[in-house]
Amino acid sequence: MTKDEVLALLIRDMEKFLRAHSNFRFYAFAFDCNAEYANFLVCLNTTEEFEKTLQWYQKKYEKYNQEENILELRYNPGDWEYTDISQVDLFSEEELAEKYQDDIDKQCEEIMDFCQDILRDFKKTDVFEKIPKTLDFIAFCIDHDEDAKEALERQNIIIE
Repeated sequence: MTKDEVLALLIRDMEKFLRAHSNFRFYAFAFDCNAEYANFLVCLNTTEEFEKTLQWYQKKYEKYNQEENILELRYNPGDWEYTDISQVDLFSEEELAEKYQDDIDKQCEEIMDFCQDILRDFKKTDVFEKIPKTLDFIAFCIDHDEDAKEALERQNIIIE
């Protein structure tokens, strides 16, 4: 897909999502990327949903009483409530094979750069502005198996 095609898809899907969830306020927006397969999910989460998830994890796992693990959970879109706003497949398997052969490192780096570029442009859209945001709202890209803290630091996002 071209960047313009991706942006059109994101705008359409986000407008639909926001109409259905107009009463919520979100603290984070993420592209949950799978650079190896050149796709990503668009995800949002609310503080209320995070608190529910945190309580569930704390009942099951002692480590989620530690600040660093709470932070990791808070910014891990795989644990968020709204993870299916949009699914974007940037390239087919054939296109990936033709473009990168077996250079998975180059592929992952370029796919993540492309996702960052898409996010940068999406943040300039009217629909992104319409997302009801908390004061500490952030938007970021994360590779699916990446540590959230590393992903945020890579994008110069400081979380206290």
